[in-house]
Amino acid sequence: MPLTQCGTSPLAIRGPRSSSRPCAILAALAVFFPPPGLVGAQEPEAVVAKDAISVHRVERGMMILRETVTGSITSVTPARATVSLTAQQGAVVRLAQPCSIQVVAPAVLPCKVTQVRSDSALGVTTAELEVAQPFAPGTAIRDRVDALINVGTTDSIVYFERPASARPNSTSTIFVLEPDGQHAKRVSVSYGRLSGSQLEILSGLAPGDRVIVTDLPAVAGRDRVVLK
Repeated sequence: MPLTQCGTSPLAIRGPRSSSRPCAILAALAVFFPPPGLVGAQEPEAVVAKDAISVHRVERGMMILRETVTGSITSVTPARATVSLTAQQGAVVRLAQPCSIQVVAPAVLPCKVTQVRSDSALGVTTAELEVAQPFAPGTAIRDRVDALINVGTTDSIVYFERPASARPNSTSTIFVLEPDGQHAKRVSVSYGRLSGSQLEILSGLAPGDRVIVTDLPAVAGRDRVVLK
């Protein structure tokens, strides 16, 4: 019996012997199973161009633990720089640890830690770095430097080359490629330690997974995308 033939509101008709009882049943069913004409069309899957994304592979193995620090040049000849350390970095940075320093990109110079100082009154910890090669011509005292200090290694760790939006010791979502290579789904990932550009993965991804590291704001609300 079509609902259009039921006349008055079927849900308002009561009584087990009412001749309009089938209308009440049909109306109730319509709440859960609306007619095809009332169902909205399914939203098409979002499309992401393959040539617009970068994909990194999740690895398992040894990861060198590096602390990222910044500072300034304190001596041009010999080549030296002083960098600031957080309290956490001050606990792991030691004398003679190898490091690398950058004054002007893309050149990177090898160095080593020659001194670690802590000023409890000011709450400041610094490290002096001795650079193995001369600075480029034009380099001056107080020029800014960026450096990576190797503080150890860890074995059998799951990691990948991190996307710019990922942060250590946090949880966020990322798109991982499906086996067919034509789709990617959003998964939740927990991150651990950061070592330079490498980021530890605590859960959510496995070795061999391929993940999209390009920021995709256009599909922020989607859980699955098509790759073309």
